[in-house]
Amino acid sequence: MQVVKFDIIDENEDGINEPGEHLHVHNIRVRNGGGMPSPKSRSIQILIQGTQFLEPIASEPLELPHSIQPGQEVEVPGVLRAYIRNEWAKKSLGQKLEYRDSVGLVAFFNERLKRPIPNFSGTSEILITYPLTLDAPTYLDCVAKGDKVRFKWVLHNNSNKPYGIDSILRRAVATRLSDPNRIFTLTYGTKDKPEEATDELSEIEPKTMATIDQTFSVNENTMEYSDGYFTLELMLSDPVTGRMRSVQKHRMPIQISGMYKLSPNPSYLLVVNSKTPNHAIHQIITLVRQRLHTHLDIFNLSITGSYESPITKDNVLKSYEGKSVIIFANKFPYFNQGDRDPWTLLDPWYTGLLIKAGTSILFTSVENKKGLMEWITEATFPAHDFTAGTHSINEENAKNVVTELRKTDPKTLTSDMVVHRFPVRRGFFTNLQSTVDSTIQSTANRLNKNIPLRRFIVIPDVGSTNSARETGDIIICEGIPKNSNIIVSVDQFPKSPTGSHNMADHHLFFIVSCLPFSVKVRMFWNMVGKASGAGVSCDTIYSGLDKFYDKVPGQVAMVDKKVNNEQPNSSV
Repeated sequence: MQVVKFDIIDENEDGINEPGEHLHVHNIRVRNGGGMPSPKSRSIQILIQGTQFLEPIASEPLELPHSIQPGQEVEVPGVLRAYIRNEWAKKSLGQKLEYRDSVGLVAFFNERLKRPIPNFSGTSEILITYPLTLDAPTYLDCVAKGDKVRFKWVLHNNSNKPYGIDSILRRAVATRLSDPNRIFTLTYGTKDKPEEATDELSEIEPKTMATIDQTFSVNENTMEYSDGYFTLELMLSDPVTGRMRSVQKHRMPIQISGMYKLSPNPSYLLVVNSKTPNHAIHQIITLVRQRLHTHLDIFNLSITGSYESPITKDNVLKSYEGKSVIIFANKFPYFNQGDRDPWTLLDPWYTGLLIKAGTSILFTSVENKKGLMEWITEATFPAHDFTAGTHSINEENAKNVVTELRKTDPKTLTSDMVVHRFPVRRGFFTNLQSTVDSTIQSTANRLNKNIPLRRFIVIPDVGSTNSARETGDIIICEGIPKNSNIIVSVDQFPKSPTGSHNMADHHLFFIVSCLPFSVKVRMFWNMVGKASGAGVSCDTIYSGLDKFYDKVPGQVAMVDKKVNNEQPNSSV
């Protein structure tokens, strides 16, 4: 005896095999493929084969017709049922149930031993899922205190029947937004449960979707640069009991950021993003504000999306010219457009000008070192063309150009990153190319000897060669000085011991090394011979650096010994 075919239909006929409902098998056709008729007096019964999800209703078997002749095909009257079990384990966050199972039939003699008939079952594959699914919500993964934020999600009805309390099925559907830590204020939270907001749908039509949104704000008492999260659940009533159950769940981690403020006398700028570890941010806050006793401003790229200052409407780094800038260089999600590296939002040409003016930059926690080094190369010689500008030096030979260059201020900012040039003529016994090559080498040697701390590149101007190849020009392009302070660190910040925000020594070294050279020199000479076991008084070490010292009236502050020990290291 063999199964030829059968049909499967779900209990409420919405086209979805849902946990909690019954699966029906009918139109079963069986053929006698043997050489003898089936027993005339013995009963053969059929049930659905049990699986991980399918629990056959054993009390409702079907019985095969008696005396089925060899080669004869018959239809078995009636319907078999199996209960689709509810999920027994939690799914991963955001995961929807999509389980493929096989429906098979088993036949057995209705006797005490219930002996099965071999090779009876045909199988058919089904998908066990829910009629409604929830897309991952669209939201900001970083919000600032005081912000009022709106985010949304989309609910899909994938079945061929309407759902909702007012629908023909009377199946309740809702989404539930929860704030377990009560960090946020939900606009539509209830008085009894202010940390929850439930949106119940009266009806959602088949094969359609519904967009739902909620608004919230950050509690003013929440600590800046802490972690919060929402959970969003799709709630659907059980098809048998009517009890509401969670069928899909998303978790939405959110960084609580501070608002950017420009200090009157800024010393450090810290640039962070939504994926910067909060413990690392607090370690730097503790070091700069409580141990160095100076000013620290914090700018969050995941709030602004660019380096434009909300205060000056210009590049935020411009307010820290000649100061110290720390940029967390970890990748971060850029407003649903994929991951970005923080430096890709910075113009290397403009940044090169700031570095030339004495701005120190530390790139820390770098994940894409190769990409950053390529960017730094562009910032080192950021000239975008070789057109002579108002500050260009044009002399008759390399010696005169170098003499004039020695009179200029290397920190002078111009709009064109100055290029200089001088002519060269072919020698009597050499061609123009050889003359140009040797002149370039000698000019580079002259620059290194006379202006050793400034950085130049010397190249031929291929467009200036005359038709007779008798004369040409050589270009000198100035980049950022060799003593510029650009530091790259790939190490991540380990967590501090419980109850403190102390950082690893090598990170402390990099941050102190990011101070301007003039500041470090002044601090060094101020503390010579005046250090005690506890450290050095801020009034002593910051003497002559009044704008650097964030002095609190009536308070005697000290720079601790570990920070002092980093001062002699003047550059990296």
